Amino acid sequence: MAPSIAIAAPASGTWKSSKKVGVAQAPAAESVTAQAEALRRRNAELEQEVAALRAELEAVRLRAEAAEEAEERLCAQLGEAECEAVELARELVAARGAAAYSR
Repeated sequence: MAPSIAIAAPASGTWKSSKKVGVAQAPAAESVTAQAEALRRRNAELEQEVAALRAELEAVRLRAEAAEEAEERLCAQLGEAECEAVELARELVAARGAAAYSR
């Protein structure tokens, strides 16, 4: 069985009624200009907030970049220290081996 479709008809009046219940009338000209001015002020406030957030984002980006460079330098220093430690360990093992054979 196919589903049925119901179409509601308006209770009174015609479909293109000029006065609908619950629909606000057009605002007065003063109200429109006041709303426009309020929107302009709010837009200016939001633009200032966006500018502040962009500046903060740039500062955070620069700090992250500096931290990344510092991490790279520390990794390079750690690699050099590990190489030096391996070389010293090999020298120590070689010296102990030579001392054991000389006894």
